[in-house]
Order: sequence, then structure tokens, then C-alpha cells
Amino acid sequence: MNIFVKARPIVDEMGKVKEGSITVLEKVNIGGVDQHILIRGEDVNNPVLLMVHGGPGQSEIYMSHLLNGPLEKHFTIVNWDQRGAAKSFSRAVKPETMNLDQLLRDAEELIQYLQKRLKTERFYLHGHSFGTILGMLMVNRYPNYFHCYVGVAQSVGLQEDLMVSYEFVMRKAKEAGNKKAIEDLESIGQPPFKNFSKGLWKYSLWLEKFGGKTHSKPGRDIFKSIFSAPEYSLLDKINFFRGSLFSVKHLHQELLKTDLKKLVRKVDIPVYFFLGKHDYSVPFELAENYFKELAAPKKEIVWFEQSGHLPQYEETENYQNQLLRVLLKK
Repeated sequence: MNIFVKARPIVDEMGKVKEGSITVLEKVNIGGVDQHILIRGEDVNNPVLLMVHGGPGQSEIYMSHLLNGPLEKHFTIVNWDQRGAAKSFSRAVKPETMNLDQLLRDAEELIQYLQKRLKTERFYLHGHSFGTILGMLMVNRYPNYFHCYVGVAQSVGLQEDLMVSYEFVMRKAKEAGNKKAIEDLESIGQPPFKNFSKGLWKYSLWLEKFGGKTHSKPGRDIFKSIFSAPEYSLLDKINFFRGSLFSVKHLHQELLKTDLKKLVRKVDIPVYFFLGKHDYSVPFELAENYFKELAAPKKEIVWFEQSGHLPQYEETENYQNQLLRVLLKK
């Protein structure tokens, strides 16, 4: 486990830093607090792909070195640690600022910074899990900033996601005759649970056990990469968990009331949903139903038959190829 942040340049066949490449890990003051972004790409003139992480509060910079390499040939990829998440976690982030409106204002400020930094006007937008809630709200509020949107493990709303997910886990527990699982699920109560944080943690353990998170690969393997991520110092690793707990604590009440079916019924740019056929963390059928109702100039569901909540990890090559296909028409 590395203690300090390690530089990770993009190099050519000779091991020299590739001319025209960009590798930047920097702190930017956004919304009055320091927030961190990772920018990587083989050619700074490539189109920009802005990745919005899930959680809330679960930075995905730790997956960059494992999953994004081939994509860096075609895009300048920006990973943003939202306020309160991992490298952007600090005491300067006040609980009262942890709300969707502030995150949306942060997103616009970041985009305007990136427009100048990378000399581009419009972006490809990529959201994952909670990041798909924020992503769709970004598309709804700021459509002129984006070419199109990709929602990986598209969520519709936390309350409905949890209800369907909880029912899936309970059904699996009863089918397996797992008395411990049934007792645990009954003890926490139905979502939003008797105690949200404790209930979410306990239910999530059984969700993983019964295959509702990952399907073809063990989730613990990608999760362990948090500890080897070159862009994380030891403090960043600690703050990954602190930031996740902090963000869930202060955002979950608002998220329980957030329903994209009511808030975003129509968008002005193409949208693509990348859905795992075995995802019950944010149940795929809810996203499929939302997709049918959503009005957009172009829309497409891309199914991942061997994936749960993380198709970018479980079917990495297929995910990369599909992303290039829909974004760059390859």
C-alpha cells in the first residue's frame, strides 16, 4: 500500500513522456472549498470525457489506473472528487452545503474551469450510480455544455431503488433458507430503514452475498484497489471512507425524496444507459422503465449480460468498446 501519491505519466514505447499527453492531479477552489480533479489523456486535443462518481461520496479515481488506460487514447478524461469525497474531504466542507443544488453549482463551476483549462466548449458526460442522478440533473440544468450523456448503472431515485433492491435480497434469503439474512433484514426494517446508515450497511452486505452488486467478478477485488491507487496518499485512503460516510449522512434525506421520473422527463441531448443485467444495487428494471418514458433526441440502452452494478469492471473490454462506439461512433 503506497503512502504517498505517485506520479503516473503517459509514456511512449521508449518509456518517454508522450508528447501532447496530459496527466494532471490538481486542487481547484470550487464553491468556496478545495476540490480535486484528475485529468489524463494521450492527446490534450482529444474530446473531454467528464466522469461523475457514485456514492454519494465514493470517489472513483481509484479505478482510473485499472480501467481507463485504453480510453485515454481517445479522450482527455476528467475524474472529479466531489465536495466531501476522498481527496475533496475536509473540515472546510460544511454539512449544510451537502445538497444537490450545491453539487450542481459546483459542477458548472468545474465545467467553466475546464473549458479554459482544456480549451473546449462541450463535454461528454459519464455518470455512475449516484453520479447518474447528479448527471441527469446536470443534463437537465446545463444541456448546452454536453454532447451527450452516458449513465452507467442508471439510478432513478434512492427510495424506489432501495425498495426493489431490499425485496430482491429478502426473496433471495428466503429461497436460500438463510435465517441469519432474514433476521438481519427484518431487524433493520424496510427502506429507509429504522436507522439509515446502519441499515444500509447491513443490507448492502447481504446484497453483495446474493449477487445483486457484482455478478461475474468478486466486488472485493476492485474495492481493494483503493489501497493501491497511485493517486491516493495514505490520508486520501482514510478520507475515502470518511468522505463516503459524511456524504451519505448529509445527502440521503434529500436523495430519498429525489425522483428523476418527476424531475427529468425530457432532455435535449442523446442519452445512453449502460445497464448490468444482474444489477440490484440500482435495479436495472427501474432504469429500463424510466428509459421508456424519457424523451430524448436519441436514446439507447446498452445491456451487459454478465454484469451487476459495475460493468466497467466486470466486462471491462466490452464496456470500453461500447463507450467508444456510442460516443465516437466507432
